[in-house]
Amino acid sequence: MERLTFAATLCAVLCLTFAVSAQTTKRGQLIKIAKELEAAPFSDEAKENRAWAVKYLIETDDVHLVICSNEFTGVFLDKKNKAGTEMLAQYMMGMAVFKFENPDRAKDEDAAQLAGIESALRIYTAMIAEKPKLKYAKTDEIVAMRDRGELTIDKVGGCASEKK
Repeated sequence: MERLTFAATLCAVLCLTFAVSAQTTKRGQLIKIAKELEAAPFSDEAKENRAWAVKYLIETDDVHLVICSNEFTGVFLDKKNKAGTEMLAQYMMGMAVFKFENPDRAKDEDAAQLAGIESALRIYTAMIAEKPKLKYAKTDEIVAMRDRGELTIDKVGGCASEKK
């Protein structure tokens, strides 16, 4: 009987360890992909990695994201913005990375919004460095705000609290 109890306990511990390990591995993979895409948005693996990351963020219970609709995130959805799809995906990844790397601030939606927007702007900057035809005036205005230090939580935050 003791052997059976020990075996059952061992099995439960191992299963839990594997589940936690898989969760940690996926979080780590998302963080790695998000940072790689900021540096090399057109790498050979970029499209596949971006698709995996978005699918993970949609399906996971590991992180909750609030997608805001405001003057900053609106540029991601504008049909004239040829980099919009990639920027939207990066915005989502940036928020998740912020929450994973700052678990004590995971409920700070305004800070997560800022992190997501900044990540999207980093990928945009990297994209136009390789393909200048992707430049989009509205995004350039937000990049200029960021460069002047005017892109702050006060400017981008508030959507999470307005919906309560």
